[in-house]
Amino acid sequence: MEVNKDESLRCIELAKKLIADGNRGRAEKFLSKAERLYPSQTAQELLSKLHSMNGDAGQRNDTDDNDARRRRNRSGSPQHRKRSSSRNRSREPTAQSGSHSDHEGVSYTEDQLITVKRIRKCKDYYEILGVNKECSENDLKKSYRKLALQNHPDKNKAPGATEAFKAIGNAFAVLSDPDKRSRYDKYGLEESQPATRRRTFNDGDYEYNFSRGFEGKSKNTPTLCFTFRNG
Repeated sequence: MEVNKDESLRCIELAKKLIADGNRGRAEKFLSKAERLYPSQTAQELLSKLHSMNGDAGQRNDTDDNDARRRRNRSGSPQHRKRSSSRNRSREPTAQSGSHSDHEGVSYTEDQLITVKRIRKCKDYYEILGVNKECSENDLKKSYRKLALQNHPDKNKAPGATEAFKAIGNAFAVLSDPDKRSRYDKYGLEESQPATRRRTFNDGDYEYNFSRGFEGKSKNTPTLCFTFRNG
């Protein structure tokens, strides 16, 4: 009988270690074995404690299962689907109103398109650069840098951006050169190249093509460094 008692105590010690490690199933087996070998108050108390712990865990699992079922039921309800649909629509990019894309899938913003259209409807070089006839060379350079950056074909993919960029370059090449500017102020474009005018059928306005006969880079044209980031 003493042998059984020693073996029972050994099983109890093993069960305690298993409980500490979270292995309740094996701990219960060793405690049951200890009870069979040599019944003791310690083994019974540990068994009761294990049953109580298993009962709490079972209740938590049942609660988790019930919560999961309720979430699934709510997700399948028409009201939830309606809310989800509304949230999805709200997450849709505002590109429908704020940006566009051409038939090749190239995207551009509404502001970029407006800038291009404004430049292509200008009637003279001063209007293109957004300056008056009394503007200084520094004013010309500031305006040129700003517009050239906005309309560079690598950044602005709106239709007509390339022509607008060339028109900006032509305007600056003429107005930044004192001799060309003087002739332009006296005679307009007749001394250099005609600005062809064509009717646009989308809004009934006229567009003036200042991109023909590209003047090239003036000696006064500032060097532009473009740094574009994806996205």
